[in-house]
Amino acid sequence: MRAQSDVCLYEFTVDVAFFSDGEHFASQSYDITASTWFSARQQALQMSVSSVYDNPRIPGLSRSATVRSDS
Repeated sequence: MRAQSDVCLYEFTVDVAFFSDGEHFASQSYDITASTWFSARQQALQMSVSSVYDNPRIPGLSRSATVRSDS
């Protein structure tokens, strides 16, 4: 028998900003369902690896994520 756990899930929008050598060049938003803002942020950053803006030829590629709660 397995113990049942109720986890509340929330809707978040996470804006991921892409930078080249510290200069912002693109943004992409992700709609995420998660239990915490931190989990939503981590999921969006993981998803951003598949973005067209994630390109190893871009010098000094970095990104940041900002979480917005839709609830």
